[in-house]
Amino acid sequence: MCFRVMFALKLCAVLWCLCAVGLSHPAKKKDKPRCGYESCHPVKDGFINVHIVPHTHDDVGWLKTVDQYYYGDKNYIQNAGVQYILDSVMDSLRENKDRRFIYVETAFFWKWWMQQDDSTRHKVQRYVRSGQLEIIGGGWTMNDEATTHYHSIIDQFTWGLR
Repeated sequence: MCFRVMFALKLCAVLWCLCAVGLSHPAKKKDKPRCGYESCHPVKDGFINVHIVPHTHDDVGWLKTVDQYYYGDKNYIQNAGVQYILDSVMDSLRENKDRRFIYVETAFFWKWWMQQDDSTRHKVQRYVRSGQLEIIGGGWTMNDEATTHYHSIIDQFTWGLR
């Protein structure tokens, strides 16, 4: 039992390090598309600089089915329509180049992406290259922070990184 717990902790630490290293690549020059810290506004010396970045935490099948969450069905259970979140985020990023957004749930993003035309896909790719849109984690959905078993983490990354 102790071996399994230690193995799970080591695996979590390795996965965390891989994510941290993978997200810390040097950014490109200012005149080219940029991402990571280089896409942030410059800090002001002598001030407290706060970066607030909107993000998702869309549950994949918690209280409703994936389709019910995605299409906004059965809102009496929980008010959610993930496709509309993604649509409105893309509109907001288009309207203001200073806006940033972080997206986590690959399952919903994949479902949304498969329904988009080439024009929208190119816009999304441009948002990613410019640092306006960041897709993080790599799992099919966000892991539960409190009770994740290493089998679940492996499954999430196996599906999400396909």
